[in-house]
Amino acid sequence: MMTMHTPIASPNSRLARHSMLIEKTLEYHLSGAITGELLRRNQPWELLRTDCDRDGYDLVIEAGGVTRHIQLKAQVQGGASREITAHVNLANKPSACIIWMTYDPATLRPVSYRFFGGTPASPIPALGNKPARHSRGNKDGLKGERPLHRVIPVQRFEPVIEVADLVDRLFGAAPDPEWERLIAMMASANETAFEPWLAEVRSGNFAAIPQEIDWDHSAALADLIDGYALANDLGFTDTSEFLLERHAAATASGFWPGQSHELWLTLFLEHRRQRFAGREPDTTQRILLDRLVQQLREGLVR
Repeated sequence: MMTMHTPIASPNSRLARHSMLIEKTLEYHLSGAITGELLRRNQPWELLRTDCDRDGYDLVIEAGGVTRHIQLKAQVQGGASREITAHVNLANKPSACIIWMTYDPATLRPVSYRFFGGTPASPIPALGNKPARHSRGNKDGLKGERPLHRVIPVQRFEPVIEVADLVDRLFGAAPDPEWERLIAMMASANETAFEPWLAEVRSGNFAAIPQEIDWDHSAALADLIDGYALANDLGFTDTSEFLLERHAAATASGFWPGQSHELWLTLFLEHRRQRFAGREPDTTQRILLDRLVQQLREGLVR
Protein backbone atom coordinates (compact mmCIF):
# COMPACT_ATOMS: atom_id res chain seq x y z
CA MET A 1 0.00 0.00 0.00
CA MET A 2 1.18 3.52 -0.78
CA THR A 3 3.28 5.16 1.93
CA MET A 4 2.42 8.69 3.09
CA HIS A 5 5.52 10.44 4.42
CA THR A 6 4.25 13.77 5.70
CA PRO A 7 0.96 14.63 7.42
CA ILE A 8 -1.47 16.81 5.53
CA ALA A 9 -0.77 20.47 6.23
CA SER A 10 -3.03 23.52 6.15
CA PRO A 11 -5.46 24.21 4.47
CA ASN A 12 -6.53 20.57 4.61
CA SER A 13 -5.16 19.57 8.01
CA ARG A 14 -8.65 18.34 8.89
CA LEU A 15 -8.13 15.54 6.37
CA ALA A 16 -5.10 14.09 8.14
CA ARG A 17 -7.23 11.38 9.75
CA HIS A 18 -8.28 10.23 6.28
CA SER A 19 -4.77 9.27 5.11
CA MET A 20 -5.93 6.03 3.48
CA LEU A 21 -8.55 7.88 1.44
CA ILE A 22 -5.96 10.45 0.43
CA GLU A 23 -3.69 7.62 -0.72
CA LYS A 24 -6.46 6.26 -2.92
CA THR A 25 -7.28 9.72 -4.27
CA LEU A 26 -3.66 10.21 -5.30
CA GLU A 27 -3.54 6.71 -6.79
CA TYR A 28 -6.63 7.43 -8.90
CA HIS A 29 -5.25 10.78 -10.05
CA LEU A 30 -1.95 9.20 -11.09
CA SER A 31 -3.39 6.11 -12.77
CA GLY A 32 -5.89 8.30 -14.63
CA ALA A 33 -3.13 10.64 -15.79
CA ILE A 34 -0.91 7.77 -16.99
CA THR A 35 -3.66 5.89 -18.82
CA GLY A 36 -4.98 9.15 -20.29
CA GLU A 37 -1.54 9.92 -21.72
CA LEU A 38 -1.29 6.38 -23.11
CA LEU A 39 -4.68 6.78 -24.76
CA ARG A 40 -3.60 10.11 -26.24
CA ARG A 41 -0.66 8.22 -27.78
CA ASN A 42 -3.07 5.63 -29.19
CA GLN A 43 -1.55 2.93 -26.96
CA PRO A 44 -4.04 0.41 -25.53
CA TRP A 45 -3.45 -0.40 -21.87
CA GLU A 46 -4.55 -2.71 -19.07
CA LEU A 47 -4.54 -1.76 -15.39
CA LEU A 48 -4.78 -3.96 -12.31
CA ARG A 49 -4.96 -2.87 -8.67
CA THR A 50 -3.78 -4.95 -5.73
CA ASP A 51 -5.78 -5.67 -2.59
CA CYS A 52 -2.62 -5.79 -0.50
CA ASP A 53 1.02 -4.81 -0.92
CA ARG A 54 2.56 -8.12 0.11
CA ASP A 55 4.90 -8.07 -2.89
CA GLY A 56 5.62 -4.36 -2.71
CA TYR A 57 3.53 -2.86 -5.52
CA ASP A 58 0.22 -1.00 -5.80
CA LEU A 59 -0.55 -0.98 -9.53
CA VAL A 60 0.17 -3.09 -12.57
CA ILE A 61 -0.07 -1.32 -15.93
CA GLU A 62 0.63 -3.02 -19.26
CA ALA A 63 1.05 -1.06 -22.48
CA GLY A 64 3.00 -1.67 -25.68
CA GLY A 65 4.22 -5.07 -24.50
CA VAL A 66 5.72 -3.61 -21.29
CA THR A 67 4.30 -4.63 -17.91
CA ARG A 68 5.08 -2.33 -15.01
CA HIS A 69 4.58 -3.33 -11.38
CA ILE A 70 4.48 0.07 -9.69
CA GLN A 71 5.05 0.91 -6.04
CA LEU A 72 3.56 4.29 -5.15
CA LYS A 73 4.91 6.69 -2.54
CA ALA A 74 3.54 10.12 -1.65
CA GLN A 75 4.87 13.22 0.05
CA VAL A 76 3.14 16.54 0.67
CA GLN A 77 4.59 19.55 -1.15
CA GLY A 78 7.32 20.99 1.05
CA GLY A 79 7.81 17.71 2.91
CA ALA A 80 11.25 16.90 4.27
CA SER A 81 11.50 13.14 3.73
CA ARG A 82 14.74 12.19 1.98
CA GLU A 83 14.25 8.43 1.67
CA ILE A 84 11.60 5.78 1.19
CA THR A 85 11.43 2.04 1.82
CA ALA A 86 10.64 -0.73 -0.65
CA HIS A 87 9.87 -4.44 -0.28
CA VAL A 88 12.56 -6.76 -1.62
CA ASN A 89 9.93 -8.76 -3.55
CA LEU A 90 9.60 -5.81 -5.91
CA ALA A 91 12.90 -6.84 -7.47
CA ASN A 92 11.35 -10.16 -8.54
CA LYS A 93 9.02 -8.48 -11.03
CA PRO A 94 10.28 -8.16 -14.62
CA SER A 95 10.03 -4.37 -14.94
CA ALA A 96 9.11 -3.02 -11.52
CA CYS A 97 9.54 0.60 -10.52
CA ILE A 98 8.73 3.13 -7.80
CA ILE A 99 6.95 6.44 -8.38
CA TRP A 100 7.32 8.94 -5.56
CA MET A 101 4.68 11.65 -5.90
CA THR A 102 4.70 15.15 -4.45
CA TYR A 103 1.19 16.49 -4.05
CA ASP A 104 -0.49 19.81 -3.35
CA PRO A 105 -2.33 19.61 0.01
CA ALA A 106 -4.92 22.14 -1.18
CA THR A 107 -5.99 20.21 -4.27
CA LEU A 108 -4.84 16.67 -3.36
CA ARG A 109 -3.33 16.35 -6.83
CA PRO A 110 0.20 15.27 -7.75
CA VAL A 111 2.40 18.19 -8.84
CA SER A 112 5.68 16.39 -9.55
CA TYR A 113 7.22 12.94 -9.46
CA ARG A 114 10.40 11.04 -8.78
CA PHE A 115 11.10 7.81 -10.67
CA PHE A 116 13.19 4.81 -9.63
CA GLY A 117 13.35 2.03 -12.17
CA GLY A 118 14.99 0.70 -15.30
CA THR A 119 14.19 1.38 -18.91
CA PRO A 120 10.98 -0.19 -20.27
CA ALA A 121 11.07 -4.01 -20.00
CA SER A 122 14.25 -3.83 -17.85
CA PRO A 123 14.52 -4.90 -14.19
CA ILE A 124 14.47 -2.37 -11.40
CA PRO A 125 17.97 -1.33 -10.22
CA ALA A 126 19.30 -3.02 -7.11
CA LEU A 127 17.43 -1.79 -4.04
CA GLY A 128 20.57 -1.69 -1.93
CA ASN A 129 21.46 -3.41 1.32
CA LYS A 130 20.31 -0.92 3.94
CA PRO A 131 17.45 -2.53 5.89
CA ALA A 132 14.48 -0.43 6.93
CA ARG A 133 13.41 -0.11 10.54
CA HIS A 134 10.02 -0.04 12.19
CA SER A 135 8.65 3.44 12.82
CA ARG A 136 7.85 2.59 16.44
CA GLY A 137 10.25 1.39 19.05
CA ASN A 138 9.86 -1.55 21.41
CA LYS A 139 9.53 -1.22 25.16
CA ASP A 140 13.19 -0.20 25.31
CA GLY A 141 12.76 2.39 22.56
CA LEU A 142 14.69 0.37 20.01
CA LYS A 143 13.38 0.26 16.46
CA GLY A 144 13.80 -3.23 15.07
CA GLU A 145 14.84 -4.02 11.53
CA ARG A 146 12.38 -4.91 8.79
CA PRO A 147 14.46 -7.55 7.00
CA LEU A 148 12.28 -7.61 3.85
CA HIS A 149 12.42 -3.85 3.29
CA ARG A 150 15.23 -1.68 1.98
CA VAL A 151 15.87 2.05 2.35
CA ILE A 152 16.28 3.98 -0.91
CA PRO A 153 17.54 7.60 -0.64
CA VAL A 154 16.08 10.39 -2.71
CA GLN A 155 19.36 10.78 -4.60
CA ARG A 156 18.68 7.52 -6.43
CA PHE A 157 15.43 8.83 -7.87
CA GLU A 158 15.13 10.72 -11.15
CA PRO A 159 13.08 13.93 -10.88
CA VAL A 160 10.15 14.09 -13.33
CA ILE A 161 7.82 17.06 -13.72
CA GLU A 162 5.31 16.18 -16.44
CA VAL A 163 3.14 13.07 -16.75
CA ALA A 164 4.22 12.70 -20.40
CA ASP A 165 7.85 12.40 -19.28
CA LEU A 166 6.84 9.87 -16.64
CA VAL A 167 5.04 7.76 -19.27
CA ASP A 168 8.17 7.96 -21.45
CA ARG A 169 10.15 6.38 -18.63
CA LEU A 170 7.51 3.77 -17.95
CA PHE A 171 6.70 2.65 -21.51
CA GLY A 172 9.06 4.42 -23.89
CA ALA A 173 8.86 7.65 -25.82
CA ALA A 174 5.69 8.68 -27.61
CA PRO A 175 5.46 7.32 -31.15
CA ASP A 176 7.13 9.63 -33.62
CA PRO A 177 4.77 10.72 -36.45
CA GLU A 178 7.72 10.32 -38.81
CA TRP A 179 8.15 6.69 -37.73
CA GLU A 180 4.42 6.07 -37.98
CA ARG A 181 4.47 7.34 -41.57
CA LEU A 182 7.29 4.93 -42.46
CA ILE A 183 5.71 1.96 -40.64
CA ALA A 184 2.39 2.56 -42.37
CA MET A 185 4.12 2.76 -45.73
CA MET A 186 6.01 -0.49 -45.15
CA ALA A 187 2.83 -2.20 -43.99
CA SER A 188 1.05 -1.20 -47.21
CA ALA A 189 3.78 -2.67 -49.42
CA ASN A 190 3.40 -6.13 -50.93
CA GLU A 191 4.40 -9.04 -48.70
CA THR A 192 7.60 -10.77 -49.72
CA ALA A 193 10.22 -13.06 -48.19
CA PHE A 194 12.48 -11.07 -45.88
CA GLU A 195 15.54 -11.89 -43.86
CA PRO A 196 14.55 -12.01 -40.17
CA TRP A 197 15.98 -8.57 -39.40
CA LEU A 198 14.15 -7.02 -42.36
CA ALA A 199 10.88 -8.52 -41.17
CA GLU A 200 11.53 -6.95 -37.78
CA VAL A 201 12.18 -3.56 -39.37
CA ARG A 202 8.99 -3.86 -41.40
CA SER A 203 7.06 -4.36 -38.16
CA GLY A 204 8.53 -1.14 -36.77
CA ASN A 205 11.51 -2.48 -34.81
CA PHE A 206 14.18 -0.22 -36.30
CA ALA A 207 16.73 -1.40 -33.75
CA ALA A 208 16.87 -4.64 -35.77
CA ILE A 209 18.83 -2.83 -38.50
CA PRO A 210 22.38 -4.23 -38.14
CA GLN A 211 24.81 -1.77 -36.61
CA GLU A 212 27.44 -2.59 -39.25
CA ILE A 213 25.12 -2.18 -42.24
CA ASP A 214 26.69 -0.46 -45.24
CA TRP A 215 25.74 0.52 -48.77
CA ASP A 216 26.37 -2.94 -50.21
CA HIS A 217 23.84 -4.48 -47.81
CA SER A 218 21.20 -1.75 -47.83
CA ALA A 219 19.26 -2.43 -51.06
CA ALA A 220 16.62 -4.59 -49.38
CA LEU A 221 16.24 -2.00 -46.63
CA ALA A 222 15.76 0.75 -49.22
CA ASP A 223 13.09 -1.28 -50.96
CA LEU A 224 10.99 -1.77 -47.84
CA ILE A 225 9.25 1.46 -48.84
CA ASP A 226 7.79 2.70 -52.10
CA GLY A 227 10.06 5.70 -52.52
CA TYR A 228 7.95 7.30 -55.23
CA ALA A 229 4.85 7.14 -53.05
CA LEU A 230 6.85 8.59 -50.14
CA ALA A 231 8.18 11.40 -52.35
CA ASN A 232 4.65 12.25 -53.39
CA ASP A 233 3.49 12.11 -49.77
CA LEU A 234 6.26 14.52 -48.76
CA GLY A 235 5.55 16.89 -51.64
CA PHE A 236 8.72 16.20 -53.65
CA THR A 237 7.27 16.04 -57.16
CA ASP A 238 10.62 16.04 -58.96
CA THR A 239 12.64 13.17 -57.48
CA SER A 240 15.61 13.83 -59.80
CA GLU A 241 15.93 17.38 -58.51
CA PHE A 242 15.47 16.18 -54.93
CA LEU A 243 18.29 13.65 -55.30
CA LEU A 244 20.65 16.12 -57.02
CA GLU A 245 20.18 18.62 -54.19
CA ARG A 246 20.80 15.98 -51.51
CA HIS A 247 23.84 14.57 -53.28
CA ALA A 248 25.34 18.03 -53.74
CA ALA A 249 24.86 18.85 -50.05
CA ALA A 250 26.44 15.55 -48.99
CA THR A 251 29.38 16.03 -51.34
CA ALA A 252 30.02 19.50 -49.94
CA SER A 253 29.65 18.66 -46.24
CA GLY A 254 30.07 14.88 -45.95
CA PHE A 255 26.66 14.76 -44.25
CA TRP A 256 23.30 13.96 -45.84
CA PRO A 257 20.57 16.50 -45.00
CA GLY A 258 17.05 15.66 -43.88
CA GLN A 259 15.12 13.69 -41.31
CA SER A 260 14.75 9.92 -41.31
CA HIS A 261 11.96 9.75 -43.89
CA GLU A 262 13.96 12.00 -46.25
CA LEU A 263 17.10 9.91 -45.70
CA TRP A 264 15.15 6.75 -46.51
CA LEU A 265 13.80 8.37 -49.65
CA THR A 266 17.36 9.40 -50.57
CA LEU A 267 18.58 5.83 -50.06
CA PHE A 268 15.75 4.48 -52.21
CA LEU A 269 16.49 6.91 -55.03
CA GLU A 270 20.26 6.40 -54.84
CA HIS A 271 19.81 2.66 -55.31
CA ARG A 272 17.57 3.34 -58.30
CA ARG A 273 20.13 5.76 -59.75
CA GLN A 274 23.02 3.32 -59.33
CA ARG A 275 21.04 0.50 -60.96
CA PHE A 276 20.13 2.62 -63.96
CA ALA A 277 23.74 3.86 -64.24
CA GLY A 278 24.90 0.26 -64.50
CA ARG A 279 28.17 0.85 -62.68
CA GLU A 280 29.52 0.60 -59.15
CA PRO A 281 30.08 3.81 -57.16
CA ASP A 282 33.70 4.92 -56.90
CA THR A 283 35.56 5.09 -53.59
CA THR A 284 34.51 8.66 -52.79
CA GLN A 285 30.87 7.96 -53.60
CA ARG A 286 30.90 4.73 -51.59
CA ILE A 287 32.10 6.58 -48.49
CA LEU A 288 29.21 9.01 -48.88
CA LEU A 289 26.71 6.22 -49.48
CA ASP A 290 27.93 4.25 -46.45
CA ARG A 291 27.44 7.43 -44.45
CA LEU A 292 23.89 7.74 -45.78
CA VAL A 293 23.00 4.26 -44.56
CA GLN A 294 24.53 4.90 -41.14
CA GLN A 295 22.73 8.24 -40.80
CA LEU A 296 19.44 6.54 -41.60
CA ARG A 297 20.02 3.88 -38.95
CA GLU A 298 21.10 6.46 -36.36
CA GLY A 299 18.01 8.53 -37.09
CA LEU A 300 15.68 5.57 -36.71
CA VAL A 301 17.32 3.97 -33.68
CA ARG A 302 17.27 6.76 -31.12
